[in-house]
Amino acid sequence: MSDKVRQMTNQVVLTGKVTEFEMKTGTVVNGDSKGAPYVSIKGEIQFGEHKAMTRSFERYVQEYRIKDGKKNENKAYTPTLEWAKSVKSVAKTNWDEATEVSLTCSFATNDYVNKEEKLIEALKCNVAFINDVNGDYKATADIEGYIQSIAPETKGEDQAETGRLRVTILTNDFFGNIIPVKNIIVPEELREAFEDGYEVGQTAKVFVDFTLHKGEEKPKKSGGIGVQRTTDGKSYVEMILTGADPAIDEDEENAFSKEAVRIGLAERKADLDKMKEAGYQGGKGKSISSASTNSKPKPVTDDEIPF
Repeated sequence: MSDKVRQMTNQVVLTGKVTEFEMKTGTVVNGDSKGAPYVSIKGEIQFGEHKAMTRSFERYVQEYRIKDGKKNENKAYTPTLEWAKSVKSVAKTNWDEATEVSLTCSFATNDYVNKEEKLIEALKCNVAFINDVNGDYKATADIEGYIQSIAPETKGEDQAETGRLRVTILTNDFFGNIIPVKNIIVPEELREAFEDGYEVGQTAKVFVDFTLHKGEEKPKKSGGIGVQRTTDGKSYVEMILTGADPAIDEDEENAFSKEAVRIGLAERKADLDKMKEAGYQGGKGKSISSASTNSKPKPVTDDEIPF
């Protein structure tokens, strides 16, 4: 199999209300496109009634880029700038007046070293299209890639199985960089079918809903007077698998080959090692771009790839 691989499906759709929003504008200060205006947006969108049902998003667009002396206009610049100027967030107004929108995004890496000098591997949503809302508020993802791991989910000190599976799929971005999407939950009712039809090393496209896991109600501590309310435990959002296309074996056309995965993971490991060596940079999150990889990465070994 070739070490080249096509771009996999990597799409996230977030539909709801903008709760937080920040816009920055300026001009490119160096490179061939020096002087080009840009707009950078960051925010959060709430796609359900519970405040835990939020996801952050961002977008960076230049008015043009100059390559080989030729000026290439970006048609997304003006509509992105106009939309950004019109946005009203819940934080700045209220829920009823806040902007509702449907954002078509892709997963990107958002890795960083925190204040405790610990490497955090995370994801962010890069916006590709800004659309009007047509339907209910929700968040979904179509993720295609190499199945890196399938494991029974366990919980508690005794590591009891819950009946669900946790799956990691390696997808990619426009530049071919590996994007690990971890903790995709296969619910108990789909577990048997998934285990029968999908294996580590195969390529598959899965469909996911971002679903609220409500915390259990916990009673308040004893004491106090009068009527007391219970408090919610921690609520969070899970990526729940709702379906999947048939799996593709490694030797089939359009498969994400093991060799391509090996090369991609080696490049990712080299970038993460540089990040750890640099340490805490005072921020949170940094995308890995293939253009920033200057040195030849050290190949990952079979022991470092669990397949």
